Amino acid sequence: MSRASRWISVLVLICGCIGSSAGAQQRADEERVRRQLIGTYKLISYYTYDQNGVEAKQNYSVGQIAYDAAGRMSAQLMRADRPQAGRGASDAERVAALSGYVAYFGRYTIDAEKGIVYHHVEGSITQNMLGQAMPRYFSFSPDGSSLFLQTRTGDRVTGKLQWDRYK
Repeated sequence: MSRASRWISVLVLICGCIGSSAGAQQRADEERVRRQLIGTYKLISYYTYDQNGVEAKQNYSVGQIAYDAAGRMSAQLMRADRPQAGRGASDAERVAALSGYVAYFGRYTIDAEKGIVYHHVEGSITQNMLGQAMPRYFSFSPDGSSLFLQTRTGDRVTGKLQWDRYK
């Protein structure tokens, strides 16, 4: 074996070790985030941001999001001003009541390096969410009792939600 061949073999071996340790570290980070994420949270606040960064508090007063150890999640949010649509309600009244409610479920995956949890929507109250992998940029309060999720369009933050862990 020539000297050049030996150096190439050594470099390939080193690169392989670095790559496999980086992959192992990423899996460890994802597992750490998964353990921290698992639980059920209640909605505390929901803000959206327009193209100019102007903040608007959304009127969602009740909500719950849950992540389990099997990699499943569900989310529900309800507007405070959502109209009632009981028996005998018109189609317009039922549509208005449904438009004040967001609900979906599916599996989730984590990209710990980018700080993203992806919600892979399998079922939803609205058809346009089905099949989407919705990225949510996450962070936790220092004590782990609050989960903060952000939605973004490119680098621009379009929404921020605070969820507090049920005790």
